[in-house]
Amino acid sequence: MTRCDDQHELANGKQAMAQQGYAASAALSPFDIACVVIGGIVGIGIFFTPGAVARRVDSPFEMLLAWGLGGVLAVLGALVFADLAARVPGHGGVFRYLLAAFGRVPAFLFGWANWLVIQSGALTVVALLMVEHWERALFGAPVCDGTMRVVLAAASILAFMATNLLSLRVGKRVQNTLIVAKIGAILVLVAAAGLAASGTAPVAALESAGGTIWSRLAAAMLPVLFAIGGWQQGSFVAGAARRPQRDVPIGILCGVGVVVLIYFAINLAYLSLLSFDGARQSSAIGADAAQAAFGSWGQRAFAGMVAVSAMGIMNTICMAPPYVLLAMAQEGLFPRLFARVDARTGTPVVGVLAHGLWAATLLVLVHAAVRLLAGLEGDSDKRTLSVLDFVCDSVVFVDWLVYGMCGLALLSLRRRMGAPQSRIPFAGFAAVMFAVGAGLVAIGAIAQKPWPSLLGSLLVGLGIPFCLRMLRQSAANPGGRS
Repeated sequence: MTRCDDQHELANGKQAMAQQGYAASAALSPFDIACVVIGGIVGIGIFFTPGAVARRVDSPFEMLLAWGLGGVLAVLGALVFADLAARVPGHGGVFRYLLAAFGRVPAFLFGWANWLVIQSGALTVVALLMVEHWERALFGAPVCDGTMRVVLAAASILAFMATNLLSLRVGKRVQNTLIVAKIGAILVLVAAAGLAASGTAPVAALESAGGTIWSRLAAAMLPVLFAIGGWQQGSFVAGAARRPQRDVPIGILCGVGVVVLIYFAINLAYLSLLSFDGARQSSAIGADAAQAAFGSWGQRAFAGMVAVSAMGIMNTICMAPPYVLLAMAQEGLFPRLFARVDARTGTPVVGVLAHGLWAATLLVLVHAAVRLLAGLEGDSDKRTLSVLDFVCDSVVFVDWLVYGMCGLALLSLRRRMGAPQSRIPFAGFAAVMFAVGAGLVAIGAIAQKPWPSLLGSLLVGLGIPFCLRMLRQSAANPGGRS
């Protein structure tokens, strides 16, 4: 693809956005974008993964260093995505970046995997965990059987879907409220740690994790980076920003900055409340920290924090990823009805429906298959969650491979397009380092989880026949793009 072709593609995209009445939906401020970014990153992992990180290192310094290195990679990713957002405005984020740099097939395969598994699989797992933790918060223990929990989880997915169908304005207000509540709950735990004595309960020290400091950090970085990804969510809704080339970069950078500070603070809180050896021996570090901070009500307080955090990421997934399908349809790579934005609500109605309905269907189908094959009702919810976890693990390799491609995309676009309207400092250096870091994480995902990674590659490959069909239709009807 030549530079003229690139510029023609981008011009067509901008013209299509103008024709679709995007002024009506351009309602997101930098604060709104930052809340989408925070909602996409701060899920439920931060309440569990620090214990795994602690077990893979030999000192509090190494534990905090691992999270610090993860924060550095997150900041590099934020710089890359901020520069890409300034260069390639419009809805779809990663899809448009890959389209501008590498063409239609890689861009389509990302959008396909993003809809089919990455976002929908995450939404199902988070919905199940949200229901379970609301049970623990309200009743002190799980009270629903597996089937009822699946029904409630599916209903919650549909409820967030309906919320985001009402209007973009309603969706962002719900998002902002949940993010403020999520951050507030975490800060309460951090403040409680500051008032508590450090590691009051004596805990026996574990043996050394072994190896060199570099091998220990390499092992610890995998759970760190799994918990700190998600900044691409803000790019998905870039076309709805008031001033896209200014507001989206600011929102991405500020959102990631807040997340890095929160993650560092909550790890300090865990160390203060449990001590390093206590953190290493904890299988549910967030729950144990809440117990130490709040006493007998600690378990319920923790469950409430996880439930609120889960609701935040559920709304993010129902709000932002549908705009990827919108961008794909605009480029003739998805059915044209997905390219429509409701003039009154400013939302891609068909895309929101497709994401929500498919996620709820996936949850129900997996649970029904588990019950049919296992014939065990008592632990069918646990088996359902295990299957969905396996599905989500299958795209970790794909997810980080795409991150690396975004770093390479920025290098390609910087060479062909020059400086953007909004210059991002150190973006070239960030692109190189981020691409290398993401590639190493993808390799680590293959090494740690080879079978899920193979499944993820196969699921992406399933999109190739559909992609070729859409390309043939687009070539036969070049005027049919939105």
